Amino acid sequence: MDPYNLTTGIPEVQQDISYVRYVLVSVFFLPCAIVIFVGNTFVLLAYKRDKRIRRNTTNAYILNLAVADLLVGVDMAIHFPIYLTGKCKFGGAFCIVLMALDYTATDMSIMTIIAISVDRYLMVHNSLRHLSRQSHKKVAINCSILWMTCLAAHSTLAFTYSSMTGFLHDENRIAACDLGYGKNLVVLIVMFLIEFLVPAICVSALNLTVYFRLKRRTNKLQTRQGRDHQVSSVSRTTSLENDDMQIHGSGSGSQHQKAARFLALLLIAFTLCWLPFYINGCYTFLYSSGLHNEALTHLVTFVLWMGSAINPFLYAFTNVFFKENFKHFLRCK
Repeated sequence: MDPYNLTTGIPEVQQDISYVRYVLVSVFFLPCAIVIFVGNTFVLLAYKRDKRIRRNTTNAYILNLAVADLLVGVDMAIHFPIYLTGKCKFGGAFCIVLMALDYTATDMSIMTIIAISVDRYLMVHNSLRHLSRQSHKKVAINCSILWMTCLAAHSTLAFTYSSMTGFLHDENRIAACDLGYGKNLVVLIVMFLIEFLVPAICVSALNLTVYFRLKRRTNKLQTRQGRDHQVSSVSRTTSLENDDMQIHGSGSGSQHQKAARFLALLLIAFTLCWLPFYINGCYTFLYSSGLHNEALTHLVTFVLWMGSAINPFLYAFTNVFFKENFKHFLRCK
């Protein structure tokens, strides 16, 4: 029996379920959707408004991330009446397409985060060669390939899985708009690996490498600064040069600390948003015979979608130019 469609015949139970839906929608769904739309719209407007932002090719990945996160917001808006009433009235084919777009948008968000991490690694590894080879056209091609790959993979999975499990002939599953991926162990494991474990390892490895490279550069700069400081008494000019190096050395010294804080925030946000979803899915499959708690399932899904609300602030708001534009949009001085 699908937990989205409880046919107990007890009005009190149905009222309790409706009450839970209203609470989840008002406390989690609406605030999350508003932040997703506002934050990612700010990113798009800032990119269009500020030439300084468009000049940096890395920001094109942030633009792509905002587009993917906005699509998540659109998907949430479409899910709104389904969550509120517990029924989908648009038919089975609509649900299949909706699920394909849902997973495509969330996976594109993950893939773009990995692309940003790769771009930062290449920038630190060999900035001159990376800048000479990177261009907006290449970024657009990379993003297009990612979009087509994710869309093709999830469309194939959605239509194939629904055909194999008889989704279009199951009125209860159509009403719940739930393809039932969580009831298949193979699909659950593959998605856990592709959507969580592998991206988490890749992002961690890339950002840790960036952090340690920046730290080594800082140590070398401080060592060079100390040597130059020993001969600073030779002339006033040399002394002034060393003072300038101390200033830049101080800034560079805090660079790896900022990188460490960013890495910590990145991993915490990614883990908190995605891990509860798969813990709930695995627990449901192993210990509940595929029957999940409706309220808990909705809650962990909303938490997963919250990643699209956090991304604009985690990636864009840490950029000085994006921050200036955000303040302009909010009319803050």
